[in-house]
Amino acid sequence: MFRLFRKLFSPSPQMHRNRSARFVKSRFNYDASGLPQGLGLLEGVPLESAVARLHNAIPTDYVERLKYRVISENRNMTDDEFACKWFELQRFFLMNLIMKRTPMFSNEIDAIWHEMLMFTREYQRFGEIFASGVIHHAPEREPKQMPGERAWFDWVYAHLFQFAPSSTVCWNGFFRNPLDQERTNLLLEGNESKIAESWFDMEQAERYPEVEQTIRLLVRQAIQEAKHAAQKKKFEDTEWSQTGSPGTGMLYLAGAMMFFSVMDTDNYESSISPILPEEELERQKQTQSNCSSSGCGGSGGGWIGNDNGNGGSSGDSGGSSGSSGSSCSSGSSCSSGSSCGSGCSS
Repeated sequence: MFRLFRKLFSPSPQMHRNRSARFVKSRFNYDASGLPQGLGLLEGVPLESAVARLHNAIPTDYVERLKYRVISENRNMTDDEFACKWFELQRFFLMNLIMKRTPMFSNEIDAIWHEMLMFTREYQRFGEIFASGVIHHAPEREPKQMPGERAWFDWVYAHLFQFAPSSTVCWNGFFRNPLDQERTNLLLEGNESKIAESWFDMEQAERYPEVEQTIRLLVRQAIQEAKHAAQKKKFEDTEWSQTGSPGTGMLYLAGAMMFFSVMDTDNYESSISPILPEEELERQKQTQSNCSSSGCGGSGGGWIGNDNGNGGSSGDSGGSSGSSGSSCSSGSSCSSGSSCGSGCSS
């Protein structure tokens, strides 16, 4: 009888697997020593004061307790893996500060964000110091409904940050999806004010000069790149092709994404594939093979992408209560008001 009772009420192996499902062991060898200093802003991106404010808003003790909780839930996670994913979550918060919507495209990074929320006082203080309001976490749409959002996320990320070897793995790759036609049309129209109001958090821009400067910089870069793409018939004729080579960096690949989004969106995947690093193409093939046998889907992303449950978009969103805008914007209170889902955006 005792054995039967113990069997009925003991946690099953499946329950244990479900608890740690959000932190899936990766074959990638994480190395935190390769992370850029600070958050690795590109030269000319005027967000240094925002980075300093973010670091000041997160005491070392908060990070240590967060790390303990995360690694306790996933015994296979190394200190370096946590450091790399924590580094990318901080980059996400910086993107959240400037963008109207910042979808979360990594289940594993989102899981660390969820753990941050468990420290309610510390998390509230962090948001108030860094963004003048709590950065809310709320459910979002299914990731497969957001390919255009993912493409824009990739473009902005590439124009803010230096590439780190772990970035591709943490975000399940980049540049899988083309920019949507509505977005490219608006870029080609060249209305800076309309673009800024549509895609960026202008209330935070009024609050923080460095945010306003960064938004202006990104808007002008995006317009310039879209118009440059529209003037060329072949990618080989673009400045990206002439100044770089396949796999040379994020900006090169972001330029290729812009070109094929504007000029050849119907054949986007076949057009951009030859430009991607060989190891990423192999990773994509392996992912597709795994998905065909397991039935996974969605719109994660490798340089071309990773659709498995290890890294697809989590569907959540976050927004600072310090600014206004639509539901789940970085300035809204995420008006859905519901509890945290499995994915987020700002």
